[in-house]
Amino acid sequence: METLIGAIIGLIILAIITLIFRWLWNTTMPDVFGLKSLTFGQSFKILLIASKLFGGGTRVIERAHEVVGEEAIEQAAG
Repeated sequence: METLIGAIIGLIILAIITLIFRWLWNTTMPDVFGLKSLTFGQSFKILLIASKLFGGGTRVIERAHEVVGEEAIEQAAG
């Protein structure tokens, strides 16, 4: 059950980040550089490509384990 809740929260956070990225792109890039506006799907794909190219996500998780410690994470998980 906790895994399901965590997955749902993760998807909600991912959707919010994608919407923010899309909004920032659509309010800046077309005016400044004359590029097209993005859809939600295109925004998600760009973020996915960027995370693979620059290692986003996995480093954050690894760093959290270093800072917080394994025991604190296990206690928080239940």
